[in-house]
Amino acid sequence: MTESKLMCEVLVIGDSGNVKRRQEDEVLSLLKNHLPNSTESVLLFLGDNIYPHGLPAENDVLRDDAELVLKAHYNAVKDFKGKTVFISGNHDWNKGKRDGLAYVLRQEDYLNNLFRPQQVFFPENGCPGPKEVFSNEFLAIIAINTQWWVQKGVRPIGKTCGCEQETEEDFFVQLKALLEKHKNKRILVAGHYPIYSNSLHGGKYKIKHHLFPFTIYKKNAYFPLPFIGSLLPMYRKYFGAKEDLSHPRFRVLRKKLKAIFRTYPGLTYVAGHEHNLQFIEKYENNFIVSGAASKSTYVMDSKYSRFGMSAKGFFKLKFYEDLRVKVEVLIVDDQNKDGELVYDGWMR
Repeated sequence: MTESKLMCEVLVIGDSGNVKRRQEDEVLSLLKNHLPNSTESVLLFLGDNIYPHGLPAENDVLRDDAELVLKAHYNAVKDFKGKTVFISGNHDWNKGKRDGLAYVLRQEDYLNNLFRPQQVFFPENGCPGPKEVFSNEFLAIIAINTQWWVQKGVRPIGKTCGCEQETEEDFFVQLKALLEKHKNKRILVAGHYPIYSNSLHGGKYKIKHHLFPFTIYKKNAYFPLPFIGSLLPMYRKYFGAKEDLSHPRFRVLRKKLKAIFRTYPGLTYVAGHEHNLQFIEKYENNFIVSGAASKSTYVMDSKYSRFGMSAKGFFKLKFYEDLRVKVEVLIVDDQNKDGELVYDGWMR
């Protein structure tokens, strides 16, 4: 296949909140080595930017450690000439607890000040979005706040909170308007929670999880509970913990997004949350999960899967003048500072 002119590169990386604080981090170093030189390029951090609880108050004992995490991000990408974007995940909202808004607003202010004069945190003010964060002749990127839909406590909405959306329905109306505005380009929508996943949060479990259900939470927790042990995986698959795709609140968002996206063939949705690397193609849309910056967990196969791997790394998307997109996956390689290219293919 003859390549046309490369117009834009987008690096997609999520769940980087547990990178090394006081020494060089292998994933951030790999990311730094692959940052494009072009100003027409984008770096997307897909949430869970600080483990375990986001950015605490200044008098909190965890504050200094959380700041080190954000400074590690900044030091790795401060020379990047393109657009840097951070969105929030459940950990950034104090793991979804009722006081989570204060945590995410502190992170927004801290990152925007760190990267000044560039504004990097979207959607602003803890709002649901959607927010157009990048657009050129060939590509539009729209950020949405998936955690807003499942968050306990205060969920900002309306002009009094600094949001452009007055109701939940406004979110969908505005999203459709943005998609229609950019329908003749490649469109990339970025959120923290995936739409589809062949891993834990998507309700995909191995046999060992039914026999040893506590290994869902701890890798070596081999306490056998045959038969009874299946209740936990089944519950999370069909009813959902607050961080699962089957959670009732997230199901509302997920169902509507799937329906909207299907009317825009070629649209790509990128997310983190799962600690692995996945490329799923379904109903003429592309779904990428890139949440393997800090840790890696299992991923299973499916008939819609084009790639899946448990390894630390990230996706690189290359957008060409003829609107074709090349997908690359890079993972850490201890023997090579430029990592290992483990997937190289074209979006359909």
